[in-house]
Amino acid sequence: MCTAGSLAAWCAHAQVDLPKLESAYIFNFTQFTQWPAERARGAELRVCASERSSLRDALAGLNGRLVGARVWRFMTVGSKGAGECDVLALDDGDSTSAEMREALRSDDAVLVIAGAGATAPGEAVIKLIAEDEHLRFDISNTEALRRKLVLSSKLLRLARRLK
Repeated sequence: MCTAGSLAAWCAHAQVDLPKLESAYIFNFTQFTQWPAERARGAELRVCASERSSLRDALAGLNGRLVGARVWRFMTVGSKGAGECDVLALDDGDSTSAEMREALRSDDAVLVIAGAGATAPGEAVIKLIAEDEHLRFDISNTEALRRKLVLSSKLLRLARRLK
């Protein structure tokens, strides 16, 4: 619990700006993820979320930032599905979307991240959890390997739970 004045202000701000905080985590996760060579050749890192996602604006606000040699580019998941995405950010309510369910069933090299409060219809590689006024995360390295993604050992050590 936040008790000191400045700490309380930070905690209150973090609660109000949860999508921005989650987006910052997602950006950092991309820094510690390695995609297969054929997927990483593009100049853009395509980050996707649904049109109704609360993360949409915060993820789009990161457009143009570098992730290694690639440029962050936010896209909404449209009728074509998530096949063009390198990162798929799931939000609450996305479990009802046919495009999201299809993306989770696929073997595509997509870093699937479930935001705090999201219930994924399948397994996400990383699941954000709001707990005790902190944002934590669990990692399914099994799912990452199934998708041919390599997560840094530094990232794996920081996970609350590792599967």
